[in-house]
Amino acid sequence: MNNSLSRFSGLLAITLGIDIPIGIVFYELSFRVYNRTPLLIISGFLIFIAAFLNPMLVWILQRSIDTQSFGLKQFIFLTGIFGSLIVLIGSGFDLLNTTVGYNLIIWFPLSQTQSIIAVGYAFIGLWLLLLNVQARLHDAWPPQLAWLGTIAGTIMAIALLAIPKVFIPYVSLYHELVPELGELVGDLGWRLIFPAWNIWLGFVYLKGIYGDKNLQRAIPPIR
Repeated sequence: MNNSLSRFSGLLAITLGIDIPIGIVFYELSFRVYNRTPLLIISGFLIFIAAFLNPMLVWILQRSIDTQSFGLKQFIFLTGIFGSLIVLIGSGFDLLNTTVGYNLIIWFPLSQTQSIIAVGYAFIGLWLLLLNVQARLHDAWPPQLAWLGTIAGTIMAIALLAIPKVFIPYVSLYHELVPELGELVGDLGWRLIFPAWNIWLGFVYLKGIYGDKNLQRAIPPIR
């Protein structure tokens, strides 16, 4: 990977890793103020920006992955893109809802957009899991980074259990325990562990371009 692309990849990953937690912080802070709308708008905007950055990262890392099967490589790529598109749709409606008012858009009320985002990141988690398994098999990244990505992807993918909440909003925790818990566990993955993996990956790429011999092997070649 040339230096300019490596630098861009590193900065992209770090930006994504920082953007998501800041958005979540604003979201949580909104519950502690009387007029929570401004904080929700900021949170929605940051999550929406992350939704735009996700497919860019998927595309760049797809060019780096080395697999024995072309079909597997395409499946991993399409899974990441599909998840990114779902997150983009969910975060777009989430931002629109917080901007124009709660639940004014009947098709996707505010609680449902959160579930859509979680399910989108579940597919990204599946992409992340498969990507890091391949990275471990081919020694593309440091082992600890690949293991963190595997763990993050597994936890994020659990939110696939929340798919019913996308089609049936306001699913009660007491009546549908599995979808609710699936979303809660998945949220833990994309809100905390996935950003940590992105930041670590970003520094691996940035350090590699400055000649750290121990990290040069961690930068997979563009194919």
